Amino acid sequence: MREMRDEDILSFVKDRETADDKAKRTDDGIGNESSAGVEEEKEIFEDFEPGYGSMVTSQSENGVSDEAFGIITTGIDPLEITEAGARITGYITTSHRQKVRLGTYVIVPYGDEDLFARIWKLQYLQEFAVDDATEIHSRRMLRSNTTDEVDYKFLAYLDPTCILYEPNGRGTGLSRRMSDRIPRPNTPILPVTDKKKIQTGLNIPEEGIFLGHLSVGGELVRTHAVPPTVPYYLRNDYSMGDPLIFRHMLVCGSTGTGKTFLTKNILRQFMSEDNRYKLRGSEERRNPCLVVMDPQDEYSQLFEDNPEITDDDDFRFRAEKVNFGACRNTKTFVAKIDGEGYTGRSRAEQVEFTIPFEMVRNNSWLIAPVGMTELQYVGIDVLLDDYFKKGGIGGKHTYSGFTDFIDDDVTRNYYTEETHKIHESSYDGIVRRVKNRSLARVFDQPARPITDILEQIFKPGQVSVFPTEYITNTRIRDIITLTLMSLIVDNKLSTSGEAAVKDTPIILGLDEAHRYLAKAGGEHSRRLISKFADAARQGRKEGLGLFLITQDPQDIDDTVFKQINTRIILNLSNDAAISTMKVKKEFEKRIPYLKKGQMIVQSPDNSDMVEIMGLSRCVVKHV
Repeated sequence: MREMRDEDILSFVKDRETADDKAKRTDDGIGNESSAGVEEEKEIFEDFEPGYGSMVTSQSENGVSDEAFGIITTGIDPLEITEAGARITGYITTSHRQKVRLGTYVIVPYGDEDLFARIWKLQYLQEFAVDDATEIHSRRMLRSNTTDEVDYKFLAYLDPTCILYEPNGRGTGLSRRMSDRIPRPNTPILPVTDKKKIQTGLNIPEEGIFLGHLSVGGELVRTHAVPPTVPYYLRNDYSMGDPLIFRHMLVCGSTGTGKTFLTKNILRQFMSEDNRYKLRGSEERRNPCLVVMDPQDEYSQLFEDNPEITDDDDFRFRAEKVNFGACRNTKTFVAKIDGEGYTGRSRAEQVEFTIPFEMVRNNSWLIAPVGMTELQYVGIDVLLDDYFKKGGIGGKHTYSGFTDFIDDDVTRNYYTEETHKIHESSYDGIVRRVKNRSLARVFDQPARPITDILEQIFKPGQVSVFPTEYITNTRIRDIITLTLMSLIVDNKLSTSGEAAVKDTPIILGLDEAHRYLAKAGGEHSRRLISKFADAARQGRKEGLGLFLITQDPQDIDDTVFKQINTRIILNLSNDAAISTMKVKKEFEKRIPYLKKGQMIVQSPDNSDMVEIMGLSRCVVKHV
């Protein structure tokens, strides 16, 4: 007997249906004469068909537009809301299923109020009782997938974010409160097309420092406004405390994810003429000074316009209060290093400086490399203290004078034999480490000491860039960076600090922050971390904002990391780095898949955690 094939079965069923239909028409007395009635009935059903899963007209009788994704349903799960959470299920119509994504923001109207929610789960269920896990069915689908969306239920599970309401009636402004009402069954689920509702629902300020545009899964959230995108701003006023930049910011992402591009766009926002901050104990306001440690010689391009900005970019930037264009008040401060010369691409004014050895008097760790023992640290403090008590050569204390001092046999004998202040092995170790060619190249070079040009560096409204790319020796790079950090922190925290630093709001941009704020690995690191932890804690009242950029956030010391209020997370592939950020699970899973320009913003004092998309164009020159 020949085996029955799928084609035979389908052919038999089709022929049988045709014969049955013909017989039924004959039995009912319906022939060709009544074909007009059949056609009329067919037209009725064709008109009705689009209504299954989609609205026929642009506006239904109850006033709901055809933009509705679907309705709230109780047919699958009960509808409930508790203090611990909620279970709200919606049925999504066939015509809107392609538009719905995980994380999509929606509105469920109550009439006088709206439920603002986020889709956290999507699910397909069979509409009819059928077993589709069979060999015959799978082969049919592989040959020709004729699956119809109407054969399945497409369900969206909503996570309530808040209730949107107008406290004092219509037209008096929108507010939000916790989700304390349950929506009615069959209520429409609507996309959020009102920019104000989105900003209020996610607690995003309506103005401030522009960071990017709200997005979901890499796609921009669009509204009926012009422009249609929803800008994300960082609070930058005193309405709810101090501006958030003084609670510090962190940008982290793997190499090649666009950290520098993004950082330029953000830092440029702080440098508008009307952006001013209060000074401690005074109502006077001043523009901030932006100080950037630039290891790749890129931030000096803040001095130049981006020639690629179009008229369309210009319109969008102005409409959303995005500051763009060159910061003409930009200066490049170049450390004079013996044997090195800065040949960077900066067109900004260049000012040379040197680090005077006098700075080591209160910062012994500048010449104490990592790896020294605790006894050696104690010993070098004793030697420096005694050396600076002496008159020095010509009244000046220099690095060469200090090396001559500790290299003298009489000095060695005094500390190791006569007074026993320093053990001889520790003393010899100090001499070996301090007599270093790198230190000789950086201290007391033929240029103005950095301590004499503080008023040139820390000037309100100025961008002060310190490039270090031209320096081949990593230890010298570290000394320059640590010197500047020490100058800022010491003068900000001291009651008798230099006025140029003390009385100027400062934003310190520190690229490769993990190099300088790493978890303590010795006395050198502990001293620096302790100093910066104090600065981070007091930065709010002293007008000091840290802007850290790193690819290894897990290496930053916890005492500093905990003080950072705003964290901008780009693509990270390192599990340890992702875990360090401590974001919600639903966002944590997205981090390794973020494309260039996508980021997650975690800023509890500014808004709910959201995904945003940065600008596709740099607001200043970026090469």
